[in-house]
Amino acid sequence: MSKNQMMIYLAHGDDAKRKVVAANLELLSHEVGLSTGTPSMLISRCQESPPSVAIVGTGFESDDAFDVLNQLSQQNTCAVIALLESSDIDRSRRLMNDQVMGVLVEPVNESDLRTSIYLARRRFQQTRQMEARIDELQGELDDSHQSTEHGK
Repeated sequence: MSKNQMMIYLAHGDDAKRKVVAANLELLSHEVGLSTGTPSMLISRCQESPPSVAIVGTGFESDDAFDVLNQLSQQNTCAVIALLESSDIDRSRRLMNDQVMGVLVEPVNESDLRTSIYLARRRFQQTRQMEARIDELQGELDDSHQSTEHGK
């Protein structure tokens, strides 16, 4: 895989839309490692072998796309992009609080995908760096607290 090529997992309840998105991802030279209409398969694969980015569309038979997005965000294993219909925009505001890294509105094209993937990956990396720094500072604080207690 080249430096710019990423492994992308895609889940969408509409087969035709999923094929269009997958084709656009391949035009961008990304590898679509999973293209499914089954959200549970996406969630499982993200746990087993996290991709660079997971893209979640809508239209699933028995699953709410927002629940799937929230589950993936809680896993915190990869950047997550919501691929929504325009009627879902009002509901999308809460996704930013749930660590979803990007939101696209259908229909999408190569340019939309390229930009969203870049921004989602960047935000995911920044979040990871921030979490590592918080852990580091917490460790220093704990060490300092223990040293103070032992000095009494």
